[in-house]
Amino acid sequence: MRIVLDTATLVSAIRSETGAAAEIVRLAALGKLTVLMDYKLVCEYRDVAFRPQHIAASRRTLEDAEAVVTMLEAIATPVLVVVKHRPLSQDADDDMVLDVAINGHADAIVTSNIKDFAVASERFGIQSLTPRDFLIAFREGRHHHGDEPEKDCNQ
Repeated sequence: MRIVLDTATLVSAIRSETGAAAEIVRLAALGKLTVLMDYKLVCEYRDVAFRPQHIAASRRTLEDAEAVVTMLEAIATPVLVVVKHRPLSQDADDDMVLDVAINGHADAIVTSNIKDFAVASERFGIQSLTPRDFLIAFREGRHHHGDEPEKDCNQ
């Protein structure tokens, strides 16, 4: 399953080791998910996740946060954003996430900001799911369009 994490989801993963976003990062680290990103998105992750208020709220060190972002960057599938469909949202940072999702043929964008991604996600057939809803769908085997469990080829 190919996913893009919006910046707030990554920050949530760093701020809380026990939340749904952190579990998604763990699944990616285990190779059960493919995280998509480009250079601009990883720069955004670093800019926001390393802010003092997020480090303080996480009760971790800056080095711990850097380790999470560096690990994701190392395992992520790089996306070359060739086509930009602008504007797709009211927020340029959301458009950056959508650029990666569209050009990387993502199955889902994991975000707590569903409404800002809804129209563009529907237009391009990419699910927008909260971290919690993503985990539920993933565990139930609903890997595409959130409708049906993945079918076995032998059925």
